[in-house]
Amino acid sequence: MSFSRFLIRQMRRIRARFYNLRGANHRHLGNSYADLDEYDLAVRDFSKAIALDPSYAEAYYNRGVLYWREFGNYYRAIRDLTRVIELAPHWAEAHFNRGLAYKLHGDHERAIADFRRYLQIGRDAFWLGAAERQLRELEE
Repeated sequence: MSFSRFLIRQMRRIRARFYNLRGANHRHLGNSYADLDEYDLAVRDFSKAIALDPSYAEAYYNRGVLYWREFGNYYRAIRDLTRVIELAPHWAEAHFNRGLAYKLHGDHERAIADFRRYLQIGRDAFWLGAAERQLRELEE
C-alpha cells in the first residue's frame, strides 16, 4: 500500500472520531440545556448530534423523551423512541418511555406491548413497579 493510501485511511479514521466527538458534545449540551429547562435549545443540540451520527441512539432517546414530556408531541416522541429500539432493541427505558408516549397518544394496545417488554428486560425495581402500575391502569 502506498503512503498516500495509508494517509487517506488514517485521515478518514480521525475524521470519523472527530464527528463522533462532536455528536457527543452536542448530546451533552442538549442534556445541559434540558437541565436548565431550555428545551428548544436541548432539542436543537440533540438534533445536531443525530445529524452528525444518524445511529446515535442516546441522542434519539434524549430528544424523544423531551418530545413527549415537555412538548406533548407524542408523534415525534414515538418516532424517536422507535428509532432507539431499532438501534438498541434491549434498551429497556426506551420501551418504557415509548409506552408512556403511546399511552398519552391514546394507543393503549401499543403502550401495553411496550410496558410488557419493559417487564421482560428492565432491571430497575422502581421502574419495574411503575411499568406494572401502568399495565394495571391500561388493562382495567
